[in-house]
Amino acid sequence: MVTNVLIPIEDLLFEDEIKEFLVQLNTLLFRLKILHVLDKNEAVMSWSSSEYITEGEALVRTFGEHLKDYFPGIQVETAVRDGVVKEVIANEAGAFSADLILMGTHGRKGIGNFLLGSTAKEVITLAPCSVVILRSKKSHSFDKTQKVAGANQSTGN
Repeated sequence: MVTNVLIPIEDLLFEDEIKEFLVQLNTLLFRLKILHVLDKNEAVMSWSSSEYITEGEALVRTFGEHLKDYFPGIQVETAVRDGVVKEVIANEAGAFSADLILMGTHGRKGIGNFLLGSTAKEVITLAPCSVVILRSKKSHSFDKTQKVAGANQSTGN
């Protein structure tokens, strides 16, 4: 039985798919933990470290609130960590006693996957539990500066 679900996110692109999957689990006896990992190598250079942390906190808070609204009474925790994404996710899954990691993949292909690696694939190899990878039904071309609707954003243009 799945009781603890870790949901690492980098944006809100997979929100609908995550909700649909959680409905399919057919239980409200689970705890959710929303995790955003600050990969300092990918930080927007024009942002200060505190802005990057604030953006991550706003992201997990927003997604957590959406899940609480969708699943009234469910326990949702949030966390923002920094480090190597795949390692932080695997470590957090262990610390949370996760039965399942539920995450999306942006489906990078070709040279993008070769150069960047597939975070989802790397998490699968390190995870102490089962991992479900979701594909978005929405367009895969999105602007990362639009992670949280209404957030104060800097595009650098």
